[in-house]
Amino acid sequence: MAPQMNLEDALQLFMRRVDIIVSMEMGSKIPTKEAYKEIKDEVRKLKKLKKKIHHETYVSRDPVPSTNVVHLDWDEKLPDL
Repeated sequence: MAPQMNLEDALQLFMRRVDIIVSMEMGSKIPTKEAYKEIKDEVRKLKKLKKKIHHETYVSRDPVPSTNVVHLDWDEKLPDL
C-alpha cells in the first residue's frame, strides 16, 4: 500500500506541475488555451485531494461530543406572532 499524501506534498506536486505547464507554454511547446486547461485540471485535482485529506484527517476521527447542543421541546407551544 502506497503512503498517503499529505497536503504539503500535494501542494508541492501541484506547484511543480504548474511550473512545468507554464514553462512549456512560455517555450511555445503548448498553446495558451491548452496550458490554461491543464492548470485548471491541476487545480481540480488539488481540490479533490484536499477534500480527501480533510475527510481522512477530521471526519474519520471519533466524534467529539459537542457542547453547543440545542435541546428542543417539540411539545412546547410557539408564541403567537
